[in-house]
Amino acid sequence: MLAPLRPQIDRALAEAAQSPLTAGMAVIHPWRRLATFVLLAGVLMMVMAFAVGLAISGLPGMREQAASPGPLPDGPLSLIGESLQVVLFASILGGAAFGILLAAALTYRRPLKDFLWPRRRFDPAQMGIGFLAMACVCIITIPIYLAMGSQWDPPILDPQYLDHTRLIYVSAMVLGLLVAAAAEEVVCRGVLLRLTGLITRRPLVLCLVNGVVFSAIHMDPDPVAFVSRAVSGGIWTWAALRLGGLEFAIGAHLANNLIIALFWQPFSQAGVSRDSAWIDLAPEVLTTVIMLVIVERLARRYVDPAELPARAAA
Repeated sequence: MLAPLRPQIDRALAEAAQSPLTAGMAVIHPWRRLATFVLLAGVLMMVMAFAVGLAISGLPGMREQAASPGPLPDGPLSLIGESLQVVLFASILGGAAFGILLAAALTYRRPLKDFLWPRRRFDPAQMGIGFLAMACVCIITIPIYLAMGSQWDPPILDPQYLDHTRLIYVSAMVLGLLVAAAAEEVVCRGVLLRLTGLITRRPLVLCLVNGVVFSAIHMDPDPVAFVSRAVSGGIWTWAALRLGGLEFAIGAHLANNLIIALFWQPFSQAGVSRDSAWIDLAPEVLTTVIMLVIVERLARRYVDPAELPARAAA
């Protein structure tokens, strides 16, 4: 079945193996450097998370949110609490991610951008395309989830919530989930991918390892949810490798989380573990196929075959 596509698959794998995110970082005494990075990252991560948490602790209601994390009681004003919770979550996660990124840059003596979009500038177009592509795919899969028995109760359309709180909630979700998505991408598709690239540059291995680690850090005991997140982490890793940066993955990650928080369930309930059926992975398979096609079409615009020898030499 895949025989006609084999030349395209081989070409994509060869190009991904020469990605700037895994090439061009020779390291002397790699294990010593890695140990130094782990220690420094642990210190900076805690310092940054504490500093950011302290900075926002003065916001009204923030201390109450920090003291009682988890699903919030429902009510006309509950979206205010949801907004504070996402701000707290994003601030701590963003601070921790910056600490890890800074530790990597200091340990390996590389510019910060070498772990984000090396050899080029930030490309907002890629981020926008990633967001729009994932948002469209999420909308396409809504009828599938409904047909499989999922309950659709969009928080932003629920009349029990006061109008002004829905506006606050939308604004907080856009900003907070952008920071959270960027933080997770910086850690997983940035620092982790860059460092695992020192061990192997085989794209499929990198996608597998990155996806599993990405899913594991969410600590969701539901095996179906674990596989679903691992697949998402794998496809975003592939996007980062093929496009040479994190922009597309950040946009797609944001769209996925934003659609859930706005149209499926309030933010505080999204992290609650559920017993999912394996058939729930069907929409994830469709999403993966569509996103792969989009990434490959986009990669044709960004990867010049003439650059591959230079990448390999680097």
